[in-house]
Amino acid sequence: MPTLTVKSNNVPRDLISAFELSSAQYSKLRAEYDWMEDEDFESAMFFNYRGQVYALADFLRTEGDILRDGWQGILNETVFSGIVVKIRQSCQSVVVGRYCD
Repeated sequence: MPTLTVKSNNVPRDLISAFELSSAQYSKLRAEYDWMEDEDFESAMFFNYRGQVYALADFLRTEGDILRDGWQGILNETVFSGIVVKIRQSCQSVVVGRYCD
């Protein structure tokens, strides 16, 4: 597997619960995650990145070199690129990066 190039400004972003979202964000995300039970949605953690809200539950645990570099979760956006996260401060924030092959 080729090495992924990750770019990040290393700024921690707060993890927020569904209750901390604005009512518009809550309604939009609730519709997007309509497959989740109410309890699961309300306990999910989200973060804002580049004007979009992401659910931490959408990220898969990483393995290999990228995990050794500290990136714990990955979300593929295309075949060649996506987002990686490092969980910080006892699961209160994440550092986000973009990767490409």
